[in-house]
Amino acid sequence: MSIAGDIVGDIAGIFKKDWKLFLSCNVFLFGLLVLGILTGLAFPDIHEMSVDFIEQATSSGPISTVSQTLESGNILLGTWQIFSHNYFVTVVFAAIPSLVFPPWILLVFGAQFFLFGIIFSVPAVVSQPVALIPLLGTLLLEGEAYVIAIFGTMRLVEALVWPKRFGEQSALKAYAHAVIDNVKLLVVAGVVLAVAALFEAASLVLVGGMAK
Repeated sequence: MSIAGDIVGDIAGIFKKDWKLFLSCNVFLFGLLVLGILTGLAFPDIHEMSVDFIEQATSSGPISTVSQTLESGNILLGTWQIFSHNYFVTVVFAAIPSLVFPPWILLVFGAQFFLFGIIFSVPAVVSQPVALIPLLGTLLLEGEAYVIAIFGTMRLVEALVWPKRFGEQSALKAYAHAVIDNVKLLVVAGVVLAVAALFEAASLVLVGGMAK
């Protein structure tokens, strides 16, 4: 079997072995998304404040550059800009610090998806369905990538608490094993984020009418 085949087999084995943990990570992240949607529905003022905050935050910096690119109709460049930003956040801002403090990744993506839920609550979808429905599809794809990143980090905790599950007696050796697995899972997360970025760029330009 080729090296690539071995890696794919290893990754499949990780998901098969710890599918319950993977499912729990899905419930955690998308549960916060649903909670955010309910919060935005119950408190319209919080929804409006969150929308204003995001609009101000995206009016400058890398996100504003993406908007300008998509307005020009350049889907491929927009895809790259979206992907590079999201993957940088996933690896550098979330995953790497979580090697030292694993709960950090829960705070980063949990807060992000709770806020997304508030923004994409029912009032927003009703008032801007053409613009937001494609973004909801993007949210599901991106969310799954972040779930994979969370899953990899939570396995680090599992390795420290139950090293025998990784075939090791030493917690440090099990942790090192889990770190290697985490790198593989971050590659998978990157692939999913690339698909999400392409979907987002294409849907905003072709469906959302963002191109001018």
